[in-house]
Amino acid sequence: MGANFEKCLAITLHWEGGYSNHPDDPGGPTMRGIIQREYDRWRLEHGLRTRPVRQIEEGELRAIYRANYWDAMNCETLPDGLDLAVFDAAVNSGVGRAQTWENDVVSIPDTLGKIEAYQKSRLAFLERLGKLWRVFGAGWRERVMGVLAEASAMSMAGKETHWISQASDLHAGMKGEAVLELQTRLRALGYPVGEVDGFYGEQLRRAVILFQDDNGLTGEKGEWRDSYASYLDGASPMLPKRASVTRRDLEAKGDKPVERLNRLQRVFGWLFGGSVAAGALQGSSVMESVEGARDMLAPVQNLLEFAHGHAWIFFALAAVGLIALVRVMRADHVNAYRTFTYQGAANAANSQ
Repeated sequence: MGANFEKCLAITLHWEGGYSNHPDDPGGPTMRGIIQREYDRWRLEHGLRTRPVRQIEEGELRAIYRANYWDAMNCETLPDGLDLAVFDAAVNSGVGRAQTWENDVVSIPDTLGKIEAYQKSRLAFLERLGKLWRVFGAGWRERVMGVLAEASAMSMAGKETHWISQASDLHAGMKGEAVLELQTRLRALGYPVGEVDGFYGEQLRRAVILFQDDNGLTGEKGEWRDSYASYLDGASPMLPKRASVTRRDLEAKGDKPVERLNRLQRVFGWLFGGSVAAGALQGSSVMESVEGARDMLAPVQNLLEFAHGHAWIFFALAAVGLIALVRVMRADHVNAYRTFTYQGAANAANSQ
């Protein structure tokens, strides 16, 4: 037990990355997992002036992690592996929640069982966070499962760990120079990555989905694999390629919005056909009804009388208008796909 702080800290810092100030992150400006408010409080408690968290020194960083999380959770007294799970959860979700999850697994007899139950409770909590889960969920899930693997290895093999198995892969929630480079390179190709800030947020995730879609890449939607590097090296600007995309092309790619609009057009077409058929069954020909509509629309006072006997023609006209609207919407969607103002690119709707 104990004496595992440095190894656990290294794993946690891997997931925390560098500096970020994501608009959806309630913590605000954050450097390597330490938020500005926490850094201000620590410096004031030590008689120091506050300053931007981006300027945090290595010694300060380790002191805060040690006092506010490792010691606060009494990790030194926990079995190897469980100390990592508890420590990382405290950093990611707060000491209070980390303590609650620890209390919930006290009765489990073996350490490995404790670790698995702990990470399960942690993930269940994160999945209930609504918008935050939609933005950061992929990264959080990867982090929880990665820590589970590391903690389990520690539990079964003492201090010997296998570290992160796919450290070169990137996903939502990660921060650092690798993310910054990916943002820069995708933006240079015309992909809408949002702010180039070194944080793997929702905008970059969607840009990666677009890149995957354009290059026929397999893998978890929105997660960047190291194996994609060769495609990125050989990629050309995407806007010229998309400029020639047609509705038929998007249909062939299985674009969900186009599929929905096509279905709507068919429904309105059936309504139009049904209205015309109803008019024919009433005994008046289509041409007679149209001629009658032309004559009767001039004197407005007779409009309602005409409508009473020829309601089908108004349904037909409404269906035609709706079909025209659908066609306009579909054309706008295709244009948005060409210019990247549409973020969901073919198949991407399945991943939202």
